[in-house]
Amino acid sequence: MKKLTSSFSTKQTPKSDDLIVSINSKKEILFNTKEHTFMHLNALHKESQNFKIFQLGDKSVFLTNELSSNDPDLIYLSKKHMYPYLTDDSLTLISRSFQIYDWIFKQNYCSRTGNKLTEVRDDLSKFCESCSREYFPKMSPCILVCVKNKGRILLVRHNSEIRTLSTVIAGFVELGETLEECVAREVKEEVGLDVTNIKYVSSQSWPFPNQLMMAFSADAIDDQLNIDNDELIEANWYSGKELPNIPPEPSLSNLLIKQTINSLL
Repeated sequence: MKKLTSSFSTKQTPKSDDLIVSINSKKEILFNTKEHTFMHLNALHKESQNFKIFQLGDKSVFLTNELSSNDPDLIYLSKKHMYPYLTDDSLTLISRSFQIYDWIFKQNYCSRTGNKLTEVRDDLSKFCESCSREYFPKMSPCILVCVKNKGRILLVRHNSEIRTLSTVIAGFVELGETLEECVAREVKEEVGLDVTNIKYVSSQSWPFPNQLMMAFSADAIDDQLNIDNDELIEANWYSGKELPNIPPEPSLSNLLIKQTINSLL
């Protein structure tokens, strides 16, 4: 598959061979069950409102709202039901699509005056004509950290997540905090460990709802755990040969766990 490149335009209109992504008012995305794709040929549909959100080779990809279709292969999927069909490429598509959809269609009023904002502009901004405040889409930075000690990695089960999955420590970056400070704080708060050798691994946009996930590895100074029971059900050390049920691909936590394990071999 050709690489999706982020691009936004309110003025460009789709050609017949361009592609569209459709999200309805229930925040469900249109999926082709036969072709297993979230992108659809524009020539087969009629939309009332389009926003260019990607360039894909010589084709543009447009976001639109709900479509009417009699095609039995086309269904709208909720975020919960789309997960089995996600790949690295489709996650990129879905993440940007949902976040821009929320911004365009759901966030339309000024927090100062309560007045309606202008329509979205080509730089993704909206404007309040009453108080002259400019708004941009919100993105929440979040860290993931795989903690290592003595050839093992630390995995936890969260109270607020799917309880059958063991994963890495995660948390939102606080105001005034660097990413490395956030890593150290989250580990200390959740399991009582001090860490060193904090290293960046990778990042991923995550549309549940609007996070930018940034993955790190770190070394624990010791292995004595003091678990925050409000946050965690359990925390344990694992070798690569005895991993529990971990988050599936294409989640960044899956990549981080596997990459860290491989680095210990």
